Amino acid sequence: MQECATHFKRPGSMTVRTEPITFSMAFNLKASSVLRAGAIDVALNCDTNLFVDPCLLADSKNKEFARCARSTYEKRFSTIVDLLSESQAEGDFAWRNAERLFVFPEAPFTHLGYSGGLHGSGSGAKIRASLMRNSREAIRIGIRDPDLFLVLALLEEGVGADRISDMATRIIQPCFGRFTSKIADELGVPCKAYRIDGDDYHLPKNPLARSDEPVILVPNDIVRDLPTASDWDSVASAARETEEIRARVSAQIGEIWAVRTRKDKDQIRRTLLSNRQAFEEFLALLLQSAGEPYDVREDHLGEIYPADLRRELLQQMSRDSANLSGRQLNSAEVATVVQQIIYYFRSMIESNGIWELLYDDDRVTPKREKAAQRLFFAVAAAYCEANKLDLSPEADAGCGPVDFKVSQGSLSKVIVEIKKSTNPKLVDAYESQLGAYIGAERPYASHYVVLDVGRLTPFKRAGLNQLRNSALQRGAQAPSLWVIDAMPKQSASHR
Repeated sequence: MQECATHFKRPGSMTVRTEPITFSMAFNLKASSVLRAGAIDVALNCDTNLFVDPCLLADSKNKEFARCARSTYEKRFSTIVDLLSESQAEGDFAWRNAERLFVFPEAPFTHLGYSGGLHGSGSGAKIRASLMRNSREAIRIGIRDPDLFLVLALLEEGVGADRISDMATRIIQPCFGRFTSKIADELGVPCKAYRIDGDDYHLPKNPLARSDEPVILVPNDIVRDLPTASDWDSVASAARETEEIRARVSAQIGEIWAVRTRKDKDQIRRTLLSNRQAFEEFLALLLQSAGEPYDVREDHLGEIYPADLRRELLQQMSRDSANLSGRQLNSAEVATVVQQIIYYFRSMIESNGIWELLYDDDRVTPKREKAAQRLFFAVAAAYCEANKLDLSPEADAGCGPVDFKVSQGSLSKVIVEIKKSTNPKLVDAYESQLGAYIGAERPYASHYVVLDVGRLTPFKRAGLNQLRNSALQRGAQAPSLWVIDAMPKQSASHR
């Protein structure tokens, strides 16, 4: 029988499985158990777009990790401060020693963020040199706080969330190693010895990696979707909106808030590096605007794959539906299967309480569209695995598809696209999918599934219907329209 295949091939690469396979899925755990243990249930075959924020390290609920992380982080940058204070010229002994401590390669094995880092390229070396020069200037005006590097990273062109996360993660890697060993032991996950950067660790082996690689777990309360230190707008907004902080901002740095574009970073940096009070006030704003970490339990952005739901659905489907024979299906049969998946998805939302996973904890505010797409993909993946069908993405969105296709053979191709009713491009996206029928690889059928979470106006409905009817009147194919009632239900209970 043909096994469920949830993968695609990137150009010039080997086949990559694109259904997110999380830590809990790989080790046959409940995702809720990983969450309760204090870790993120990351996908092991692609990156989860969350980032370690240095501002959150000291406040982790895991006190052992918090003490280790903050002390290790401060020790590294305090040493750099001391060395740059001693340096008399670039390239001297103290400068070279500081430079060695300022190399932060991409943090391996955490599966967070995007690829990147401050190593291996000319641009990385330029960024490092610029940060070191500006750090020395800050030290010369009397700034000794190790967090001065966060201010300078904020104002450095080319330093984003991933690089700041890599910096922090690489520095406190021993703390992550100890955290992972402890969590793995609590969850009963087998570990083996690994040597990373000269240090020995006892870590789980990633069963999805092609080579012998470990998994490093990250506490779920030290991450955000975009670290404050790389987001100028969040710091500026905090200064304007928080009276307590704004009252502390002196008139001397008022000019800072008048310019917020990237091209003005040099001007702001010059202001800070010429005025100790301005720099200290800015650092205070940065630290106080850090706010709360990303709520992985609520998961507003849909970054965490719903592994427990997928497990429940697969168990239910395996009990309640007989597997298909495994023979090659024709196009009409594949189309029928896809309709069954959509019918099942609709019933789960409209009648079985799954709508709650489309909303934040208040059960009123819809999550981002990615969360809805992830939810549909989890349902489709469970259905395909239970019924021995191929599932692969039509378009990849980093870790799981936005659209997907179900197929057997090169001609039996059916596309499904998921959109929330609040999407401002709801009608335009339907029109663009009409183009899917033009070209060499025309699908046998296509479906456009709208999750009604509000604001599905008569104008939007009329626009969708008009596009579909016009295409049909021309004798063309057009995606089938589905509208699923995903509005909050009073009688549903919390999952």
